[in-house]
Amino acid sequence: MQRLLQRGGAAHVFNNEATMIRVAQAIIENGEFTGIIRNHERYGLYFASPIGYRIESDGSQISLHYGEIKVIGDKYHVIPRTQPSK
Repeated sequence: MQRLLQRGGAAHVFNNEATMIRVAQAIIENGEFTGIIRNHERYGLYFASPIGYRIESDGSQISLHYGEIKVIGDKYHVIPRTQPSK
């Protein structure tokens, strides 16, 4: 995360590990297939309360309510986002 911020980018961060695990399980059980984007299958789900935040290099933060799973081979990566990948 620090490396992204130092380069002037932004980082998407879960509130905590328990939230990340809860989001992953919810997407696996109820997530919607959003397509194959940048060569990876993606599934996502909106949540009523914030699951994480996007932190900008200037320190500002935006609450995130969308969770996404990106399938990589037989593994997956769960990400808090503002909206589905395009």
